[in-house]
Amino acid sequence: MRTNPETSWRNYCGISVTVLAILALSGGSANVSGQAALVKVTPLGSHPGELCARDRAILFEDPTGVRILYDPGFMVDETDPRPGDVHVVLLSHAHNDHIGSRRDRGGTCAAPTMGPANTSSNVATIVAAKNAMLMTANESAAFLATKVQAIRGVATAQCAIGGFDDETTVPLSSACTAPIGVSGSRTIKRAGAAAAVRVTAVQAMHPNNVPGALIAGPAIAEGTTAYGGLALGFVVRFTNGLTAYLTGDTGVFGDMSNVIAKFYSPNMMVINIGPGGNGPTALGHDDAIKVVQHLVRPTTVMPSHVGEQATSGGVLRANTRTELFARYVKGFTDVVLPVSNVTFMFDGDGRCVGCVR
Repeated sequence: MRTNPETSWRNYCGISVTVLAILALSGGSANVSGQAALVKVTPLGSHPGELCARDRAILFEDPTGVRILYDPGFMVDETDPRPGDVHVVLLSHAHNDHIGSRRDRGGTCAAPTMGPANTSSNVATIVAAKNAMLMTANESAAFLATKVQAIRGVATAQCAIGGFDDETTVPLSSACTAPIGVSGSRTIKRAGAAAAVRVTAVQAMHPNNVPGALIAGPAIAEGTTAYGGLALGFVVRFTNGLTAYLTGDTGVFGDMSNVIAKFYSPNMMVINIGPGGNGPTALGHDDAIKVVQHLVRPTTVMPSHVGEQATSGGVLRANTRTELFARYVKGFTDVVLPVSNVTFMFDGDGRCVGCVR
C-alpha cells in the first residue's frame, strides 16, 4: 500500500527519523536480511539525513563489491572519507555542479557554502586519488585525462577492456578513462567475481560545456566555455538484476519511452528534477511527473538535483517542488528520497528493502 508523502519521512523508507539520524552519523545502513543479494545506494550530500539544494552525488555498490560514484558535484572530493573505495566514476556532463569546480563546505541545506575552487575538478582529483575508471563522453574524458595527468605526473591511459562485453576488471592499479557514447556499453567486474555490472550510456537532452574556470592557458574571456561532447544519462544493470536509469540533466524526449523504458527496462530511476545554477535549463518537476507516470514507469524513483531544501529533520517539506513531485507520482511508483549519508538497499526488482510502500 502506498502512503501519503505529506506526513513524514518514514513514508519513504521504513526507518524512523531518529534512526535515520543515527545511520547518518555512523554512515550505516538498515539491518535487513539478505544483504548479500542487494545493491547498496548511498546519497552523499551536504547535510546528513537531508536532501539539500545542491546534492547530486550517489554511491552504488553492487553485491560483488563494484563501487560506482555518480556525478560527485560540489559535495564530494578526494578528501571526503564517505565514498571509501571507488572503482568507477560516472560523469553525466561537465557543468560546474556535476564535475565539481568547487568544494562545498558548511552553509545551510537551502544554500550550502561555496568553498574553495578546485581547478582540476572534484571528478579529476577523485579519479586520481582512487585509481578509478572515469566513464563519460569522449570529449570530456579527453579533457579530464589531462587533469588527472597533471595530478599524477604520468599520462592517463584509456582503461583496458577485453571480450565482447568490453570488460574491465577492478580494482585498478592506476586511474584511466573510459570514453563512451550513446548506446555504448562497458562492463565492470570485480576481480574473482563471476558476474559483471553493465553500464550503458543513453541520451540526455542538455548542453555539455566545460567551465571556463577549469580551462588552463592564457586569460580567457568571462563566460567562455569548452565543448564537452554529448550530455549523457546511464543505465546501470547490477548483478542482482537491479537496473537503474540515471537521467543526468535532461529535457523530455520520446526515447525515454521507446528506447530506455522498452529496450533497457529500468526498474529503478534517479531523475534530476530541479533547476540548475542558471535557472530552468533542464527537466522541471512538472514534466518529471509526466516522465514517471507515462514514459518510464519504474518500480522506484529517487528525485535528485532538486535545487531546493527538500527536507527538514528528514521530513519532506510541504509546498516544495520535491513534495509536489512525490505527491503526484506516488500512485505510479514508489518514492525514496535520497537523503545524505543513509544507505538504502535495493533488490533485483527495483524495490527498496525495508522501505514502506
